[in-house]
Amino acid sequence: MANHPKRHLSFAGFVACLILLIFGIYAFDTISRILWTPTEENIVGVDGFAPGAKSDKERIEENTTEEETTEPPSNVDLIQLSAADQANGPLILVDQAHPYTGSQTFSDFSANTNQNIQPREPSLAIQREILEPMGALFSDYASAMGWSNLQIDSTTDASMSLYSNALPDRACGYGFDIGLITSTGEVVPYIQKDNEWMTANSWEYGFIVRYPADKTEVTGVAYAPHHFRYVGKLHAAIMHENALCLEEYLDYLQNFTWGSDGLHYSDHGNNYTIYYIPAEDDGTAAIELPKGSVYQVSGDNRGGFILTVTESSQQHEP
Repeated sequence: MANHPKRHLSFAGFVACLILLIFGIYAFDTISRILWTPTEENIVGVDGFAPGAKSDKERIEENTTEEETTEPPSNVDLIQLSAADQANGPLILVDQAHPYTGSQTFSDFSANTNQNIQPREPSLAIQREILEPMGALFSDYASAMGWSNLQIDSTTDASMSLYSNALPDRACGYGFDIGLITSTGEVVPYIQKDNEWMTANSWEYGFIVRYPADKTEVTGVAYAPHHFRYVGKLHAAIMHENALCLEEYLDYLQNFTWGSDGLHYSDHGNNYTIYYIPAEDDGTAAIELPKGSVYQVSGDNRGGFILTVTESSQQHEP
């Protein structure tokens, strides 16, 4: 039997086989991908989101924007109250536990032309909105007594005052202290028995005796017949009729929260409904009233707001 020589694979052949093998694997993989393409999915990776997916932050911001831009119905007025609004308004309570932090701009008596209003100094600071009712009060006092013998001794600042007692309410600018001008021109401390007209009638002009003799346990302040505080005619009338000091009145109003029937009051042909609006945890509040409603809002400086609505002949339903 003849011997055949052994064949050895040359280097060039080896390379050719290797190339054919690689090409075959590539071709097989390509055909497999074409025949068995999986369904695409958005999968959240460790470092981000698949194309087209939105992050939680983006979704929250998008939803927040939609909520903030939502307009209230066209037949309502939206009243939005800030935490700072709690410290502003004629019904704020100012005491040791609730200091005045309001942002209102005070006025003074430099432009006063009412001769019945005699401030100790024209520069005394005062809330601008009480100047008109104060003028009516002092003019009617002068008419009733025959002459004007009262001096506005102090308002927000008790320095150089006739009275040394520290009254927290002075800081808000809604109050004033008065002194009596004698026939010789001397100004002496106000004593109730010398003049009962102011304590008996001031409520009709929106003012109250802030620290009554029979409310010292409630106010924590001794009787101060010389210190008067503006709260507005409506509220002063209710407080007078029910013998309430400011602390008691604000407590009483908490029985008439928004959503209830409210506290109804009629005065000189006008009908009013008063509500207490508790603030949210962040100090704000938002309420809706029928379009064109006539209302006033005051903070109470202790966690809420007082809403006073001037009513039409139809009862308002919140």
